[in-house]
Amino acid sequence: MLFRSVNEMTKFKQGDRVKKKSGSEWQGYIVGWYSTTLTIEGYAVESEAHKGSVQIYPASALVLVDDIDA
Repeated sequence: MLFRSVNEMTKFKQGDRVKKKSGSEWQGYIVGWYSTTLTIEGYAVESEAHKGSVQIYPASALVLVDDIDA
């Protein structure tokens, strides 16, 4: 099976501050995770600017904010 459990989500932790690497802007905090056949490791990110607004992204689309001198 290709799906991962929450214990196998390794790139980010709950509460990490992240932003998208490119394209439309989205910055916020990891509030959840998901795994599908197309996205093995994905995360739900709650916006800093719009509390309660959540977007989901594959792990490859996100970086820690501290890593990019935000």
